[in-house]
Amino acid sequence: MGGRTNQRDIGDDASALRRALLRWYDRNRRHLPWRTDRDPYRIWVAEVMLQQTRIAVVGPAYERFLRAFPTMEVLATADEDAVLSQWSGLGYYSRARSLHRAARQLVATGMSFPRDYAAARALPGVGAYTAAAVLSIAYDEPHAAVDGNVVRVLSRLRRLQLPDSRSEPHTTLAMELLDRRRPGDWNQAVMELGETVCTPVNPQCRACPVAAHCHAHRAGCVDRHPPPRPRRAREKVEATMIIVRNPQGDLVLERGSFPYLPRMWLPLLYDDAAIRHDAGVEISHAITHRTFRVRIISRRAADAEFRAIVRRSTPTVERRAFTGSDLQKIGRSSLLRKALDASERAEDEGAKDC
Repeated sequence: MGGRTNQRDIGDDASALRRALLRWYDRNRRHLPWRTDRDPYRIWVAEVMLQQTRIAVVGPAYERFLRAFPTMEVLATADEDAVLSQWSGLGYYSRARSLHRAARQLVATGMSFPRDYAAARALPGVGAYTAAAVLSIAYDEPHAAVDGNVVRVLSRLRRLQLPDSRSEPHTTLAMELLDRRRPGDWNQAVMELGETVCTPVNPQCRACPVAAHCHAHRAGCVDRHPPPRPRRAREKVEATMIIVRNPQGDLVLERGSFPYLPRMWLPLLYDDAAIRHDAGVEISHAITHRTFRVRIISRRAADAEFRAIVRRSTPTVERRAFTGSDLQKIGRSSLLRKALDASERAEDEGAKDC
């Protein structure tokens, strides 16, 4: 079958499918911290965090973030480094910056998260999925939230021969199947089914509450839906970074020089070819479709030299000295954490050799 859905098929069993899935969800829903109430702010934070991040990682980070910023008003008055610090470990820091900007925008105009879909979509960082998820869960607005889990479930239910993407046929089918009496629960039920039962590999079809309604299951071809997307070749990037510390153990970091993480604090990006042959530790890192091989070099600088290095900021590259406690107050990317760990290991090995 192609990307078109059979309207008669949908009408024949949509009501039974909705009943079966919602009955399963009512009995089996996981107890997650963002399901304790219908506060749109709390739901919004959760949905932003859950984008491209596993639930097991989001749970502790979500509770930590809300302890620091319990309301949208508190978030709006925070500075960016404080927000990024609480986001540490989640990655994709642009999500946190957009959330912060949107909160400031709403608070400045005296608004809560809007109930209107178009108004929600106009907020920084709020895409079609986030708007639909928040509006349906918080306000019972009839919008279908379509993420990767939903695409997979829909593709198997109707044997849609389309790559795993938020294509028009998926969105159309999602709206046709949406339970308009319980849109928030329905969206969460479909996502939960995709996360726990209708998984990408080894789906648990025998435990699926809607297997009787699944065209791919009946045809014995669940593993072929959705068809795989063409893989994008990974770009390989090499870099050398240097971690400079003063005698007290403070270190200098910069942001703006590494083009792939321009807003994050990182060790100094070093472009002197001669130093590439110095002793160092090599780490690997990956961001979406890029793989990084980064040589980490550590050195100590006397106080005067250290201060001079810090002062070498430019209009596009900011440098700052950090103490150990200062590092807890900024967003620490996984690349920075790997670099610091590698530097400490190298220094420990150097101390042993002495």
